Amino acid sequence: MIIDAHYHLDPRLESMDRLLAQMREHRIDRVALIATVCDPLRIGGVGRRFAQAMRRALAGTAPRVGQLLYRSTVRRSGRVSFLGPSAAIYQRPDNDAVERAMMSHPDRFTGWFFVNPTAPGALDELSRRLRSRGWIGVKAHPFWHRYPVAALDDAAALCQDLGKPMLVHLGAGAERGDFRRLPDRFPRLKVVYAHAGIPWYRTLWADAARRENVFVDLSSPYLDKALRYQALRSLGAARCLYGSDGPYGYPAPDGGYDHGAILGQIRRSGLPESDLERVLGGNFVAMVAAR
Repeated sequence: MIIDAHYHLDPRLESMDRLLAQMREHRIDRVALIATVCDPLRIGGVGRRFAQAMRRALAGTAPRVGQLLYRSTVRRSGRVSFLGPSAAIYQRPDNDAVERAMMSHPDRFTGWFFVNPTAPGALDELSRRLRSRGWIGVKAHPFWHRYPVAALDDAAALCQDLGKPMLVHLGAGAERGDFRRLPDRFPRLKVVYAHAGIPWYRTLWADAARRENVFVDLSSPYLDKALRYQALRSLGAARCLYGSDGPYGYPAPDGGYDHGAILGQIRRSGLPESDLERVLGGNFVAMVAAR
């Protein structure tokens, strides 16, 4: 079974018909949807080169430079940009759109409930939604929503009580990038760090390796093939999940999103078939089924 554990629902960039067609073409059984968190973000050639330089610095010998570049992509005004046109970040992502998609295609989609703990009433809504069918856990973005990881404590406690995982996109710095806090305080909570734990990569992997409740997904142009393979080697197949971060990056010949790009890299990683099955879907199934 193949499950994309990280995909943002944005019909402005990829229609539902195309998404379903791509799932059929690449034999993707299910997709875990996340509400889009910003206006359509299109990254041109300059932006791609900037992202490559940032990624190399973060993963190489200049992580502080990489973190400065990483921080620069989000403005205090609440917009995101990769040296190109900026896009507004939504303080309340549209979880209703994800719910409608899940209800229309319950055999194809599940959903991460996107929470911004600084928004009024967010935790009350979260408590109600997580008890509804289809919602498999919580997505949080301390980086773009500009809050400390500590602000997720109440959401993490609820997820731990309900047996739901959390998918977290970390920021840089001690507060927004505190990758130890949630696993330390909530040892029964399954924490998935998005994009192999950007911006920390190997530092996070070394910490995660000594724990049982920390995972990473392998999604996004925040990684390249080499970093995906390094994450797999460092953490092992049991701790990595396939995800795309579509519809961002990896353009297909028709101008849409290529759902086979990251999938193909993982398939060519040389993993034994049993480990490949875990990364492509087995780990996700076990995580969502665990209580």
